[in-house]
Amino acid sequence: MTYETVASWAGTFGAVLVAVFFIGVLIFIFRPGSKKTYEELARVPLEDDDIGERKNGST
Repeated sequence: MTYETVASWAGTFGAVLVAVFFIGVLIFIFRPGSKKTYEELARVPLEDDDIGERKNGST
């Protein structure tokens, strides 16, 4: 095998690997039943917590 052949196969393999990874991420994100999880995670920054009170010294 020549360098050009190996480089060509490596480029093709890399492109296929990235495409498969991208499709896998899309399937994971848009899987059925994930909407509730993402809605809960979207509300986390808006929820009250005790972190700010502990930083100010009050318990």
